[in-house]
Amino acid sequence: MDRVKDIVKTIVNRYHTADPFVIAEKLNIQVEWCDFGAMPLGKNAYDNQEPIILLNDSIKHTPTQYFILGHELGHVIFHEGLIGYYTSVKHGHSKFEREADEFSVGLMGMLFIEENGHIPYSYRELSYQYGVPFDGD
Repeated sequence: MDRVKDIVKTIVNRYHTADPFVIAEKLNIQVEWCDFGAMPLGKNAYDNQEPIILLNDSIKHTPTQYFILGHELGHVIFHEGLIGYYTSVKHGHSKFEREADEFSVGLMGMLFIEENGHIPYSYRELSYQYGVPFDGD
């Protein structure tokens, strides 16, 4: 977790934002919207060794687009060259999926501070504003 937190902080400091869309642009990572049906919500692919992030049209203009893009950025940053997708499966996540989730949650926390000037009062705020998965009442 400390490694993930350190990388989130480094990226936010380097690019002066926690917005995953801006970070993808600054890293020259192409983001495309695709009609995948219900799943996956996002995945990454490579074209001539250049990463491309594919997001499901179903999350366009929703808070979830931020978390999913952050998750896919986590895969590109931590797991270069591996192709993966996020399906919102709650159990059985591999180490790679957990790292990508941790990266995205950390990024969303920093984005919340950037946009609101304070830390979130609850995890629910991150869920509401950026689509971070939340099982609590």
